[in-house]
Amino acid sequence: MSDEALSRRAASFGLKSRWTDAQGIPRRVSQESLREILTVLKTSQETCSLAFLPPMIVTDENSATPVPIENKIKNFGNVAEKTIKFILILENGETTEGDLTLSHRGGFLLPPVQVVGYHKLIIEDQETVLAVAPVPSSGPASHKISRCWGLSAQIYSLRQRGDRGMGHFGAVAEMAHLAGRAGADVLMLSPVHAMFAARPEQYSPYSPSSRLFLNIFLADPDAVFDAAIIRAAMQHAQLSQNVIDRLEAEDFVNWSASAGCRLKLFRALYDHHVTEGKLKDFSDFVRSGGEPLHQHAVFEALHARELRRGLAGGDWRVWPPPIRSPATPEVRRFADDMSREVDFHKFLQWLAARSLSKAKAAAKKENMKIGLIGDLAVGVDPAGSECWAGQADHLIGLSIGAPPDALSQDGQNWGLTTYSPGALRTTGYQTFIGMLRSGFSYGGGLRIDHVMALERLWVIPAGAHPRDGAYLTYPRDDLLRLVALEANRAAAVVIGEDLGTVRPGFRRAATQHDVLGMNVLPFQRDVNGAFLPPEHWSKTSVAMTTTHDLPTIAGWWQGNDISWREKLGLIHSDAELNKAKKTRERDRQALWEALTPEAKRVGDGSSGDYAKPSGEKADQEGRRQSNRIPEISEAGAEEIVDKVIRFVGGTDCPVAIIPVEDLLGLSEQPNIPGTIAVHPNWCRRYPNVSKSLLSRRAVLKRLAALRSERPER
Repeated sequence: MSDEALSRRAASFGLKSRWTDAQGIPRRVSQESLREILTVLKTSQETCSLAFLPPMIVTDENSATPVPIENKIKNFGNVAEKTIKFILILENGETTEGDLTLSHRGGFLLPPVQVVGYHKLIIEDQETVLAVAPVPSSGPASHKISRCWGLSAQIYSLRQRGDRGMGHFGAVAEMAHLAGRAGADVLMLSPVHAMFAARPEQYSPYSPSSRLFLNIFLADPDAVFDAAIIRAAMQHAQLSQNVIDRLEAEDFVNWSASAGCRLKLFRALYDHHVTEGKLKDFSDFVRSGGEPLHQHAVFEALHARELRRGLAGGDWRVWPPPIRSPATPEVRRFADDMSREVDFHKFLQWLAARSLSKAKAAAKKENMKIGLIGDLAVGVDPAGSECWAGQADHLIGLSIGAPPDALSQDGQNWGLTTYSPGALRTTGYQTFIGMLRSGFSYGGGLRIDHVMALERLWVIPAGAHPRDGAYLTYPRDDLLRLVALEANRAAAVVIGEDLGTVRPGFRRAATQHDVLGMNVLPFQRDVNGAFLPPEHWSKTSVAMTTTHDLPTIAGWWQGNDISWREKLGLIHSDAELNKAKKTRERDRQALWEALTPEAKRVGDGSSGDYAKPSGEKADQEGRRQSNRIPEISEAGAEEIVDKVIRFVGGTDCPVAIIPVEDLLGLSEQPNIPGTIAVHPNWCRRYPNVSKSLLSRRAVLKRLAALRSERPER
C-alpha cells in the first residue's frame, strides 16, 4: 500500500497521519506506526455494513436531526420527490408520525423533538434509538449551581477510628456531614472504580480494572452490619487488634496489609452472615446487576486463581486460551464449580455499593446542593475485568497517553486503553452509556478526567515509544450529548478536566452541553505570566487551588515540588535546577502581586506605583512593610494558603473547590505523574481523623473565608 493510500485508509478510521507538536511544528506519523494502529482498529471497527440505520442517532432537543439514510435507500430516483415516513415512540409512550423533510444539502431531516430521553425511531420498517440531549438552559448545571463551594478529598487518605489503615466510604459519609455543616455544597472524591481484589498493590485509582464497578477495598462493613456482627467476624477472621492499631497509626496506607485485613473481614462476614440465609437486599442487588456483574465476579475469581499459579496470571491475555473470553464453556464450567467464590465477589460489590449509598445519603441529609462528585478515569488497565468482558469494545493492543510536550519531552504512555470509536458507533454507544450511569449513580456530579478524550486520544502501538503514537478521533458531539443526557437523568453536574492542550472549539462545544471546565490557579495566567485577577476567571469552569497531580499551595511556595523533581532525577543538571528556582522566585512574586494588588501601588517607584504626596511617606512605608512578600517557610506558606483560598473563593466561577490538602496547609501532594514507587503516590493519609479534621484553628479560618467570599445567592 502506498503512503498516500495508507494515509487515506488511516483517515477512514479517524486516525490522523499528521499532527502539530507543542511548539507548533508539524509532525508526521511514521508509516509503521500507522500500520500497527490500523491493525488494532480494524479488529474493533464495524465488522459489517449497517443495512439501513445506525443503532443510535444522537441529537439535541428542539433541533432538526439529519438522518443518514439517503445512501442506503435504493431506487431513489429523484430524491426531492421521495417521501420518507417516520414513527417516533417517545419514552413516555406517546407516538408521533410524520414525514422526513429535505435539507438544503439534499439529505433528510427529522423534525425537532422537544422531549429529552431515549426514544424509538422507525423509518421504512427499520428501527433505531433516538437519543435526545438537553440544551444547557434545561440542564442541571444551569440551576443547581450558584456560587457554591466545596472540598475535594482522596478517599484512602481519610481517617476514621476502626478503618483498618485505609479510608473508606464510611469516612466519606463522615466527611460529607462535616463539610455540609460547614456550608459546603460539594465533596469531590478520588475515583472509586473497581481495582483487582487479588492484587491490592496495584492501587492507582486512575488505572482501574473496570469503570463499571466499585473498588471493594473502599467498602465500609460498619455501614451495613451492626457492631456485634463486625466483632464476631473479626474473631472468625482472627484479626489482631495490635496489627490493626499499627496500620491505623501509620502516615501512609500500607495497601497490601490493610487490604489483606479487609478481605479477611469481608470473607468472615460473607461466610457467617450471608450464605447462611441470604440477605434479600443482596439477592436483589445480584439480580439487578445481571450478566455484567456476573462476568466481573467471574473475572475476579479467575484472576485470583491464575495469580496463585504465577505473576503472569495477572494478565488475562496470557491465560490459557479457553479462559481468555467470558463466553467459553470452560469459563461457564469454572463459574459453576466455583459458584461460592463468584458469589463472594458479588457480595463485595454489594457491600461497596451499599456503603457508598450511605455516603450519598449523608450529603443529602446535610442539604448539599450538589453532594458527592465522582471521578471518571480516562481509561482502564487492559489486563482488567472491563477489557476481558468487552474485548470487541476496547482498543486492546494500543495504549493511550500524550505526545511529547512541555510537560514531558518524551511523551507519556499511561499504560491504559479505552473504547474503540468504531465499536462505540456500531453498538449504539451502549458501553459508554453504561460507564456514565455507573459514574452518576452515587452522587450529584462527575468529574471526567482528560475530558478532551471525548474528541481525540493519543494512541500508541504495543511496545512502542510514546512519540510513535498518533491522534485518534472520537465522535465528540455524540459523546458530549450523551454526557449531557445522562447527567440530566441523574440530576447531576459534570466537570471536565481540560488542562493541557485543548483543540480550538472543544471548550465551546463542552459548554454548550453543560460540561464545566477547570480553572486551576497555577494555570490562570496572562500572556506575560501574571496571575489573572478573580474577575477574569472563566465563568463556565470551576475554580480550584490545585489538583492531585500538582503541588499543594504550601508545597509550591516552599519549592517542595522542585526538590522532589531533583530527587527523582527529573531535573538533569545544576543549570536546569537553578533555572527552576529562579522561575519559581518570579512566580512567587507574581502570585503575591495577584493576592495583594495594593503591593504594586506602594512599591519602590516601579511602573505600578501611584504618585503620593510627600506627607504620606510614613504611611506608605508602613503599607510597604505590611505587604512584604512572606518568607519561604512553613509560616510564610500558611499565610499564602490563607490568601489563596480567599482569592480563589472570590472568583466569579460557579463553584470553588478546595482540596483538603490545601485546606489543611499540607506541603506534600498526593501524586507526581510519571513516577512509580520512588514517590509515595496515592498513599498519604490526612493527619487527623475526619471528626477533628475541620476543627483546627487555621482550617476554621479558611472555611470562614470561603463562606464570606461565596455567600448564598
